[in-house]
Amino acid sequence: MTLFSRLLYSGIAGSLLLASLLLMAVAISRTFIGFRTGEGALDTMLDGIGLVIIAVAVADVGKFLFEEEVIADRELRRPAEARGSLTKFMTIIIVALSLESLVLITKAARDKPADILFPSLLMLVAVAALVGLGLFQKLSQHATAAIPDNVEDEDGESEARRKTKSAKAKKGITEPAMRGEPSPVRRGQGEV
Repeated sequence: MTLFSRLLYSGIAGSLLLASLLLMAVAISRTFIGFRTGEGALDTMLDGIGLVIIAVAVADVGKFLFEEEVIADRELRRPAEARGSLTKFMTIIIVALSLESLVLITKAARDKPADILFPSLLMLVAVAALVGLGLFQKLSQHATAAIPDNVEDEDGESEARRKTKSAKAKKGITEPAMRGEPSPVRRGQGEV
């Protein structure tokens, strides 16, 4: 990944985290003012909860972008990596939708029960997204299993081979033995 891309994603993630902090500050401020004046304390508290939910979702998206694009510094080469990243992102969205719909259902039931349709539809959207994520997981499981993890990297060495080499090196098996050649000496054991 280029330096420009890393800086760009760092800036985007930082902006999202800053926006999240500002949303939380507004939520705390509104809730405090609502309680102090005594006007609509429950409504301001529910509004504050809604803002905090949105702030947490925005912060999670910023954290996700930073982890995936800046820290990991990798392209998604294998289906398992792409599946994991998409699952993380969709989970953030589903949790935010579910919590926000619960807050809106509570507000609508308290104020105007006739207005409960929109929050209920929002909850159905969250459930549909969860079902869609489960379906994606089920369908992509076969693709993940079909493609082996031994895809070669830039060095021409597969990840599976690196893991095998590392495990055998810990056991003291030398390089010729790993290639299937007879090895006269094992580390720490002298002549065979």
